[in-house]
Amino acid sequence: MSPAAERGREREPRADRDTVLADPDLLSGRLFFAVPLPNPTKAPIEGLLPEISRAIPDARVAAPAGWHLTLAFLGQVRPESAADVVKVGETAVAGLPRASLRLEGAGGFPNERRARVLWAGVAGDVDVLASLAAKLASESRAAGLRFEERELHPHLTLARLPRPAPIPEPIIQRIGEAAAASPPWQAGELCCYRSTLTRNGARYQVVRTFPLTG
Repeated sequence: MSPAAERGREREPRADRDTVLADPDLLSGRLFFAVPLPNPTKAPIEGLLPEISRAIPDARVAAPAGWHLTLAFLGQVRPESAADVVKVGETAVAGLPRASLRLEGAGGFPNERRARVLWAGVAGDVDVLASLAAKLASESRAAGLRFEERELHPHLTLARLPRPAPIPEPIIQRIGEAAAASPPWQAGELCCYRSTLTRNGARYQVVRTFPLTG
């Protein structure tokens, strides 16, 4: 891996996915709900990260360990609201089936000419993700939890740019090809993540999982 790629990955959030934390005290702080990706699905695009770093030297490349599909960001949650967070997650997944998903396409937000985010697209049962996001929003609102109001565009964030810049077309094409080569997966759980800010970026921990069993 090139030095630029190493620097980009060192700065990016890390996800402690191996240990699922259930202590109610950890269901506070900066929380968000998201769907994780399995390692085999990540692999083809992960192999492109050095190339992305060379093509967009200023980009902060996201560490693959932290790749997820964000559905609702709660922001700062107080410890006394931990039970509400659990209830929101449990209610949101009730009756929803596992989702068959795949990576498809690539692009930049807000556009490829003046991008701040480089992304890979998501296809398949995105209606399940939309239902989850809608239920998380309504349940969070009912519980009195604050959350970011945003329209859902399912995507995987690969890198962030410090200022708007064009993304080279060959990189968009290469990511699209890697996405097409990524194995589809069955998304079987919603996760509540805790994001802790550090000097090297945010550190992610899964603090609760909610199975999709409908």
